[in-house]
Amino acid sequence: MKKVRALGVYLVIGGAIVAAISAILYRNVMYKYQPVYFFLIGTVVLAACMWFLSTVSPMIGGLIPVINSALMASAVVWGTSLMVNQIGYVYAGLDGVDTIMGYIIFVIFAVIGMMLNIFAAFLPVVKVEE
Repeated sequence: MKKVRALGVYLVIGGAIVAAISAILYRNVMYKYQPVYFFLIGTVVLAACMWFLSTVSPMIGGLIPVINSALMASAVVWGTSLMVNQIGYVYAGLDGVDTIMGYIIFVIFAVIGMMLNIFAAFLPVVKVEE
């Protein structure tokens, strides 16, 4: 019997790719908070660990999507904390929407990565082939 990576692993890898793209997109946000980069890069590192751990220890590999989704959610929340005033300025009509477009694009990608990890948390990480 041979253990083979299942769909959950590939969704986590997809989430890691989206997290890397989010880290690049976060450079275009007006006000940046350094730990957001650590959350996003941590997601990529854990996904790489999952690639190797999924066939060795499926139980530990099954926990990584949960941790990754929490890291992606933390990146969105902490990335939003510095942008609250700017969002208020746009809502009040004092600034244009173009001042928060980088932030909006970052949040969209980070939420997509978070959703991929949430979906992966409900899927198996290995399947047994004979």
